[in-house]
Amino acid sequence: LFGARGNLSRIKLIPGLFHLDEAGKLSNEMKIVSVGRQSISQNEWENEIKDMLDTKFNNKYDLKVFDRFIKRNIYHANLPDDPNAFKKFSEFLLNDDRFPKNFAFFLSVRPSDFSLIVDQLAQVNLLNEDQYWRRVLIEKPFGANLKSAIELQLSISKHLKETQIYRIDHYLG
Repeated sequence: LFGARGNLSRIKLIPGLFHLDEAGKLSNEMKIVSVGRQSISQNEWENEIKDMLDTKFNNKYDLKVFDRFIKRNIYHANLPDDPNAFKKFSEFLLNDDRFPKNFAFFLSVRPSDFSLIVDQLAQVNLLNEDQYWRRVLIEKPFGANLKSAIELQLSISKHLKETQIYRIDHYLG
C-alpha cells in the first residue's frame, strides 16, 4: 500500500481492510505492507493504525479482530532521497518468509507518481509474472484529461499487461 500514511489511507483504506478482516474476507496468509516516505518504527505504525481505527469507529471495534489485523500490517519506509529504495523494497518482499509471493501494489499516491512507481517496480523485477501474479491498483483520477490518461496508459503498459492493471474509484474500491 503506497501512500499508507496519507489521508485516503487513514480514512478509507486501512479501515476498509479492517472491515474485510472482520468479515473473514482476508486469507490468513495475507500481509499488508504499508509503504511510506518517512522512517518510523513498526511500533509507531501500529499506534497510527490504532489511532485511525479509534477515530473511524469511535473506539468501538472487536479487539480480537484488531489483534489479528495488526499482526498482518508491516511498515516499510521507501525514503525519497534513497536511490536504492526500490531495490531494498524488492529485497524486503522477496527475501522475507512472512510474505506470500503474489503481490498487489495499491497506489494511493498523487497521480503524478503512478508512472514513476510502476517504472521503479519494474526496474527491480517486482512486476514479472513468471512464477507469481502481480497486480497494480491505480486510483482515480487516471490522468487529468484524455491526453494525460493516454500518456499514463502508454507509460504503465510498457511494464504491465492489461490483466495486471486495476483502475478503481476509491469509494467503490
